[in-house]
Amino acid sequence: MELLLAVLAVIAGMVLLEAGADKLTDAVQSLATRLRSSEAVVGLLTVGGEWEELVVVVVAALTGHIEIGIGNIIGSCIANLAGSLPLGMLWSRKLIPDRAAKIYSVVMLIATALATGVLWKGMNTGEGWLLVAAFVVYWSSLPLVIARGWLPSSAAEEESEEGNSLVMLAIILASLLVLALGAELVVRGSAEIARRLGVSEYAIGATIVAIGTTLPDKAISLVGGMKGSSGVVLANATGSNIFVLTLLLGLSAILGGAGGSSIGIDMWLLLGVSIAVTVMILRERLGRVEGALLLLFYAAYIAYALWRGA
Repeated sequence: MELLLAVLAVIAGMVLLEAGADKLTDAVQSLATRLRSSEAVVGLLTVGGEWEELVVVVVAALTGHIEIGIGNIIGSCIANLAGSLPLGMLWSRKLIPDRAAKIYSVVMLIATALATGVLWKGMNTGEGWLLVAAFVVYWSSLPLVIARGWLPSSAAEEESEEGNSLVMLAIILASLLVLALGAELVVRGSAEIARRLGVSEYAIGATIVAIGTTLPDKAISLVGGMKGSSGVVLANATGSNIFVLTLLLGLSAILGGAGGSSIGIDMWLLLGVSIAVTVMILRERLGRVEGALLLLFYAAYIAYALWRGA
């Protein structure tokens, strides 16, 4: 009976994820047009917030399961770039990054390089506070970019036919809540199966939990790619990783420490795929072939992480 309920929870969660992603993508496009700003910048401010991972990381740290939190941080970042982003690259409409997407892809790479260095040796509380401060600077810069119009939309002269900006913002917030609920159902259903696998907490965090908490990102990338919303898809991937590798990693260090031997080569794999994705964005090489290669890499990583943690 419990297994049946878990399966039903996963199915219901999937339905909510698809519905939430569809509404959110439309709302971000419309809001970007009305604000005469880059779709990527608006996307960074909305879909780039990883609230599911935030809850998982804080709870894991406070309950003495820091390995699940760290595994979720690294696994989610790899999932965003190699498991979610390519879902938006498999359609006939090729993703075309704007200037904002290119700039923030470099910011993501810098954040990943810093996280790699501090995680490899083990983080202390001071470094955790520095990462949180870096997040505050990054997050506060986005409204300023929008207000100053430094990165305008290519469709800035068009007028949106859908409601006003407040309505669009309300739709975005409601869609994020639906996505969070859908992810919660999927994670709870998946966790029931994960407990039977007999793998390490880090491996569970890097695979099962990370896959579950990034399901909203996968849904957003899939629907965004179908609609040709390049800014939404790219902001979803790069913005999520900036959020996770600054705020969430910083909180982990403050609450329970981070880093150590359990990470293995995972952080270096993340750095490698971050470099590859940044190059793809800068060179505007975001087609089906590149998407398929990223998905193959992600499948190999999941298999490796489960094998190592068994």
